[in-house]
Amino acid sequence: MKKRLLEVRNLRVGFQTEQGLLTAVDDVDFTLECGKMMGLVGESGCGKSVTARALMRLLEQPSGRVLGGEVILEGRDVLTLPLEAMRRIRGKEIAMIFQEPMTALNPVHRVGRQIVENILLHQEIGTRAALRRAVELMEWVGIPAPDERINDYPHQLSGGMRQRVMIAMALSCNPRILIADEPTTALDVTVQAQILDLIKRLQKDTGMAVILITHDLGVVAETCDDVAVMYAGRIVERGPVGTVFQAPLHPYTKGLMSCLPRLDHPPKTMLPIIPGIVPGLRDLPPGCRFASRCPYPHGAEVTTNRQPWRECGGGHGVEACACFANTI
Repeated sequence: MKKRLLEVRNLRVGFQTEQGLLTAVDDVDFTLECGKMMGLVGESGCGKSVTARALMRLLEQPSGRVLGGEVILEGRDVLTLPLEAMRRIRGKEIAMIFQEPMTALNPVHRVGRQIVENILLHQEIGTRAALRRAVELMEWVGIPAPDERINDYPHQLSGGMRQRVMIAMALSCNPRILIADEPTTALDVTVQAQILDLIKRLQKDTGMAVILITHDLGVVAETCDDVAVMYAGRIVERGPVGTVFQAPLHPYTKGLMSCLPRLDHPPKTMLPIIPGIVPGLRDLPPGCRFASRCPYPHGAEVTTNRQPWRECGGGHGVEACACFANTI
């Protein structure tokens, strides 16, 4: 049985705004096992990136704050660690690839210096050895002529090359967990495939666990072992990829799967849509947040009371909304 590397329990994250405290992530639970890749999927604004930043304790300050919960990394709750201890963990035990490499990389420093900086911060190693390690990492992630590219500035590299530099930085200290926050955003499909293949290959080579944040279900189906589906700040369904995608239980997951184009449909077939819009953070119902868009009949109890979580066996779980209780 695989060892649990990371356990997230009842994580709640909020932001202080002019309208008051708004909860962006509400009671999120999941576990990550050694050597596994988990996909975190959902619409833009559902809380995926906020969850990732909370795990790294990189929430925007001073407005962002963790309101409750635990993030247990091998027996330690990283949310309660002193800041200096968290800095030793961040980049060494948990690393992150950010969504847009052009803004994540420092534009006034050469990419080699930025990789070396992380190595020197976490390893007892000299500058020359760190520089050699940086060249090796750049070659490892597929950057041609790494001994030359190491002296380039971010603007001198293509989007795909910048993303590879970000991956090299993230892997420079052999982290136990890699968080990839939409690593293929704004890249063409060929480069997307190369980056995803690279992450999967490096995961197998190093044995690290990966959290892949994306809104692309096809990417999750091809690369991930498990999947967690988020909607309006909550995880509504999670489990093995094959189980969740072949037999989704939550109406939102079913809606996402039905919206995918299928090869066995006639050409120019209109794709279904999920009607309605995601409720705003100021208008979140206390009960099922998908109720206003749900195709199944439901009563007031669904929108006024938090729906229980149901474990369905084999690691598959779902927020058991009363509106679809008779459909499973």
